[in-house]
Order: sequence, then structure tokens, then C-alpha cells
Amino acid sequence: MDNPFSHLDDYKLMELYKNGESMAFEVIYLRHKNRVYSYLYKRLFDKSHIEDIFQNIFIKFHKSRDLYNSKYPLVQWIYTISRSELLDAAKKKKITTVELQDEYTDITHKETEDLIDIDSVKTLSSKEKEALKLRYYSDEDFDEIAKILSTSPANSRKLVSRGLKKLKLKFQGGAK
Repeated sequence: MDNPFSHLDDYKLMELYKNGESMAFEVIYLRHKNRVYSYLYKRLFDKSHIEDIFQNIFIKFHKSRDLYNSKYPLVQWIYTISRSELLDAAKKKKITTVELQDEYTDITHKETEDLIDIDSVKTLSSKEKEALKLRYYSDEDFDEIAKILSTSPANSRKLVSRGLKKLKLKFQGGAK
């Protein structure tokens, strides 16, 4: 038997769920579980840690369902919970390695530990070079990078992301 709430959007489902309708949660869970699992899978090595954190995310989702603000998309709220649980697990030392990856992180060859000479890459702007050095050579967070470069944390993320994309293109033979 199909769930009678399957056709509803996330906003309506959350309203029903907040009012005690457990079948609404079933639809929300089925709709978003793969995204949450994928988010964790890209950042963790150990499958058992992924499973534990995955369960904690939906437990927290359930416990805090009354705090959901409908002016934000539900998927954004779920990712906020996911990120929070992932960081909490890392802080509690439940996990030993967290690999916070984005789509451009594979910029070095696995067989070498050499640092890339960022200054020699002509396609990078001076701000991108500096942001990359601060992020990956000095291990600074985006807030600190923003302070050093006199920009916003969001812009420091963009600088790093653009720089990584350019490095990826260069080292995959796309740009010289």
C-alpha cells in the first residue's frame, strides 16, 4: 500500500509530522535518506561511523521537529542537522578521520607527498593563491582566511573552491 502522503511537499509533510502523523515522517525519511547517507559517505571512511551518525541525524530530526521553521527548505534543515552531528562526532573522538571533501579535492597524486607550487600556477589569481596556501598549507579555517584576506568567509570559500577547480584542470591536463 502506498503512503497517502507521498504526493505532499516537504512543508506539508513537516506540518503533519509536527502534529503527530508518523506516516509523514516515513515519506520525509524515504525522500531524503539517500542524500544524507551520501553526504556522510563522502566525508567518512568507516562505514560503522557512517551508520551511527546517520541514525543520530534522524533521532535529532525527530526530537527537534517542533523547532523546524517553515521559512527554510526542509532539505537545508536536514543538512544543518547532518553537519552538526558530523562535527559533534568528530569532536567527541568517535571518529578518527573526517575527510571533508568537495568535488575538487583530488589535486595531488596519491603516490607523492610533495606540495604543489601554487605560485607557479599562472591561472590562479593572487587572492586564490593566498587562500589556497592558507587553507591547505597553514590549515586555516575560512573565518581566519577571510580576516587575513579582508573578505567575507563566504568569499574565502569561493576563492578556495575556484582555486581548487583551476588546479584540478591544470593537473588533469585541461589548462596550462
